[in-house]
Amino acid sequence: MSKSFSLDKDQILEVLSLSQNATAIYAGDDIIIQAANDAMLAFWGKDRNIIGKPLEEAVPELKGQPFKKILQEVLSTGVSNIGNAIPATLLVDGKLQTSYYNYQYRAIKDQSGKIYCILHTASDVTEKELNRIALQKAKEQEEAQTKALLESERNLRRFILQAPVAIALFKGLDFIVEIANNRALELWGRSLEEVSNKPILEAMPELKSQGIKALLDNVYTTGETFSATELPVKILRNGKYVNAYVNFIYEAQYNAEGNINGLITIGTDVTEAVLARKNIEQSSGEQFALNEELQASNEALIAINEELTETQAYLQQIVDALEESESRFRYLVQQAPVAIFILNGRSLRIETMNNLMLKMLGKTADIVGKTYIEALPEFADQPFFKLLDNVFATGETFYGNEVKAVIEFDGILKEGYYNFTYQPIKDNNGITNGIICVSVDVTEQVNARKKVERAEESLRMAVDAAELGSYYINVVDRIFVPSPKLKEFFGYAPDEEVPYEAAINQIHPDYRQAAADMVEAAITKGIKFDMEYPVIAHNDGKTRWVRGIGTVQHDNNGTDAYFTGVLHEITEKKQDEMRKNDFIGMVSHELKTPLTSLTAIVQVMNAKLKNSEDPFIANAMGKANIQVKKMSNMINGFLNISRLESGKIFIEKNIFEINVLILEVIDEIQMTAFMHSISLVPCPPIKVNADRDKIGSVISNLLTNAIKYSPKAQQIIMNCEKIGNTVQVSIKDEGIGIKPDDLDKLFDRYYRVESKHTSHISGFGIGLYLSAEIIQRHGGKIWAESESAVGSTFYFTLPLS
Repeated sequence: MSKSFSLDKDQILEVLSLSQNATAIYAGDDIIIQAANDAMLAFWGKDRNIIGKPLEEAVPELKGQPFKKILQEVLSTGVSNIGNAIPATLLVDGKLQTSYYNYQYRAIKDQSGKIYCILHTASDVTEKELNRIALQKAKEQEEAQTKALLESERNLRRFILQAPVAIALFKGLDFIVEIANNRALELWGRSLEEVSNKPILEAMPELKSQGIKALLDNVYTTGETFSATELPVKILRNGKYVNAYVNFIYEAQYNAEGNINGLITIGTDVTEAVLARKNIEQSSGEQFALNEELQASNEALIAINEELTETQAYLQQIVDALEESESRFRYLVQQAPVAIFILNGRSLRIETMNNLMLKMLGKTADIVGKTYIEALPEFADQPFFKLLDNVFATGETFYGNEVKAVIEFDGILKEGYYNFTYQPIKDNNGITNGIICVSVDVTEQVNARKKVERAEESLRMAVDAAELGSYYINVVDRIFVPSPKLKEFFGYAPDEEVPYEAAINQIHPDYRQAAADMVEAAITKGIKFDMEYPVIAHNDGKTRWVRGIGTVQHDNNGTDAYFTGVLHEITEKKQDEMRKNDFIGMVSHELKTPLTSLTAIVQVMNAKLKNSEDPFIANAMGKANIQVKKMSNMINGFLNISRLESGKIFIEKNIFEINVLILEVIDEIQMTAFMHSISLVPCPPIKVNADRDKIGSVISNLLTNAIKYSPKAQQIIMNCEKIGNTVQVSIKDEGIGIKPDDLDKLFDRYYRVESKHTSHISGFGIGLYLSAEIIQRHGGKIWAESESAVGSTFYFTLPLS
């Protein structure tokens, strides 16, 4: 018989220091550091001289952070505290730096239940959290950009439809009418139904013989803007073609890649003005002829005077028309959908300013009549006065694009960005006597673009810092564009071409088809791609484990789609998991031999002491038998996990009645669960095709848990019923219940619910994990419903035989 021994304090601390998990032990209200291993000291950036000091004295940068208060609360209440991705600011290389940690503060009690220290374990999850934050910000920025672009497009359409001049958009080489406002339809003599979504030369065939197609083709192919003034054209008016004069511009429109994809045309019908001018010119010629005749013959004087009177009357009509035209122009300026003002003279006195411009400048109408510098003193140190003066002096138009301006609104200076044009107004001699300004506020677009640029840069830096490989697959033509880091994962040089098929072929054959199928499902069904798999490097044959995550994205119009994602190398993590599973399997297998002998000994002792007169011995051996059985179940659970992870767990199905199996498990467990009553709601015989032993272990595990977590409630009810093509089994208890935050994690490997009610309950968190795997491998489902302090109900389903 081997001699029993126990580790002393120093030996325990030495073992603790070798743990790769950051661990520390505290005691006392001042949170005195009793022990800390190398991993925890590395987090703090300290050495072992801090042992024995209060936490905030040893690590002063933690002052003002909540950790001491949390530790004191754990020490006083005995309730463990768990934090996930909690920020902590620590001194790293002489600089304060915020990192993120998962931690657990667990109160340690003596046999009497008194708390004597706190066990602190922690792991650094900074990289993962920063990646999550960066990806979330990038997504938000992308959504904001999409919204801004859509709003910009809506504003453009609104501007075109409300513009006081004829405006239309033509798309493609066929010049299909995409948008045309009412002024354009009036100018063309057509209704919207007659031109919408049709080639303009098909909707207006009269243009084919007037050379318009050649003009359109030239602008589309060269990108050179074409403008014409007083161009004579034949257009439709009231069902008849008439001669008219128009001023118009054809300008190329570009897509996001800088390629021409259409034209915009802006036109104005100037027929009345041209005819009026021609009439004036004709009248002037007639007057000259009359003067000639007057010198030749005084006899015609009376007749000429009569004609001159008529001509003067007609000229007065023209002057009146011109005055009316000027009034109409001022009206159009006020009603224009863009901000406009007109400056007069070299002093730049404000002659006209519409309401949109007043609103943009944060001013009221009383500035009309003042000079520009008097009305806008905040522009004194900005470039606009100099620009206006230069336009006046040179007569050349100035175009400002996304120019920053600081404008005063209600006594507060605000920064914005504007597109504007300063265009000189010239007299008949070409001398500038005024300036007209048209301006558009583009602050939101500029800020949105800058935010997107910053977000893209942050995302790129986050991807580079995390050593992530990224990729892009066009859904239509399946063109695969990998980043240099991703090429490195697959064993290719950064400058090598890597087709999609080549990348797929580098995935380990055991995982290749599953990965290809998941990519296809993500592209065709919108399912998120999330998979761990090994890749074999093309250049050196080295195997790496990676985790790939990807989703399908759509462009602004929702037409084009692309599949994009990232890959992260997890080789070290996978190797650790394999070593751990191998270790668990080996240890569990080695423990089965002595445990089998111990079980036999206990059973023999039970048989011999069955009729013992000493009740204590019989009771003790009964408890020993229960503990041996628990140990056997635990070791079998570890072995099953090892087999499950290595793919060696087998499901041997046969047909049996599940209600009979349930009764057998109840009878077996009821023998040792003296304080609980387990009842099965009457149900008919139900046959299933499943592994009887493994389904029995699932039922046993769920019943055992119901007993363990119901220490004060004795009633446990089981139910078994047919639902469609499945059988549903449920186990209901009236125990301590489960918090909502824990429900989704119950079936995770090694997950245990930690609370003051469960601290005394033993277990490793493998039973529910194994149960879930067994049910899922049978094609069934498993879940739980619970209410804290009321009880829980666990369910699972299996297909009928």
